[in-house]
Amino acid sequence: MPVILMGFNQKTASVEVRERFTYNDEQVPSLLQQLHGSQGIDEIALISTCNRTEVYAVTQEPGLCRGTLMSLFKADQGGHPDFLYLENDLKAVKHLFEVSSGLDSLVLGENQILGQVRQAYTMAQGAKTTGPVLEKLFPWALRVGKMARSQTRICQGAASVAAAAVELAQMIFDDLKGRRVLLLGAGKMTQASLKLLQNAGVQQIRVVNRTLARAEELAARCGGEATPFEDLDKALAEVDVLIASTGAPHFVVNKSRLAPVMRQRKGRPLLLIDIAVPRDIEPSCQDIDNVYLYNIDDLQGVVAENLARRQKEVQKVLQIVDNECQEFSRYLDGRKANQAIRMLRESFEEVRQTELMKHRGSLTHEEMARLEAFSNGLLNKLLHNPMMQMKKMSAAGVPPEELERALEILGIFGKENHE
Repeated sequence: MPVILMGFNQKTASVEVRERFTYNDEQVPSLLQQLHGSQGIDEIALISTCNRTEVYAVTQEPGLCRGTLMSLFKADQGGHPDFLYLENDLKAVKHLFEVSSGLDSLVLGENQILGQVRQAYTMAQGAKTTGPVLEKLFPWALRVGKMARSQTRICQGAASVAAAAVELAQMIFDDLKGRRVLLLGAGKMTQASLKLLQNAGVQQIRVVNRTLARAEELAARCGGEATPFEDLDKALAEVDVLIASTGAPHFVVNKSRLAPVMRQRKGRPLLLIDIAVPRDIEPSCQDIDNVYLYNIDDLQGVVAENLARRQKEVQKVLQIVDNECQEFSRYLDGRKANQAIRMLRESFEEVRQTELMKHRGSLTHEEMARLEAFSNGLLNKLLHNPMMQMKKMSAAGVPPEELERALEILGIFGKENHE
């Protein structure tokens, strides 16, 4: 039963295209059920993120299935959209394994995609659109993703400036739990830092922004505290870490402002991480005792080194993916072999039942029960060796089609069975 992948990602589609075909958690279940009810689709799951939308379908009618999936992406366009990619069978499986391993992400080795694959599987299960193949494929993909992360260094080291900022703070303070962090600004970099700080266990977060409403909005996300911009000096006197990322065209924190704040701190160190461009913190602030200042160039150097290190791990991850693809291929072949074995069993069982029917009127109930037990036991013994041999042949790589052809000698899987 073929597996079909159709979709796009950040490499093939512009943000305008991705926006048109991104589905939220409320939309996915009904969409899956709609597609599952369409002709040609036996099982289906959908991965939908800001960077990719991919449909994985299982079908007995590949041509019909592809046409159904194409209608999902054509929208108001004619023909085959050039942003779409289509993969079949093991190529589709390999792609999913690479996705779950972080090889196909915007940031190499990122961890978020593994949760997104798990979410796609969970939602398909909830919509009741999975079956024996996807129920095997998606857990397998999750396992491959975990193997890639545990057996290689593909996800180790910060791969974004925001992550590098939080990682730096963790290195300096060992553990950020119990530390107080101040976020200056409310833009995308600040939002990314906020999520990473929460993941690192920081519970005391303050947000300062020139627009207090924006600061309150961000603080509400983490149970933190919003502070008016006018109280920035007071906040600096109380926190352990400042991560600055405003859009100001000038220094927000300069040496003359910070010096009296540090005197209030009475020797307590202050880590300043400036990820803004233009910079928010005057470089001369690092001349003040117990002040440790890092800017975006410092962090980008760390990110570049980490990404280069991750790139070296790609071949190791690909080897894991290839090995697991081979194992999954054997599983699929085993399913096909099971079909041949089932047909063998059903064919002989039909003969047994036909012969039993000839004696139902001439034998007592007890005699029929004994004959039933005898014939069933005889059939099991006669079929045991052939079925075991078929399983061994399948495990050794004999194509399922050859097993089916072998059964044609017995009149099983002949032309009449395929029509």
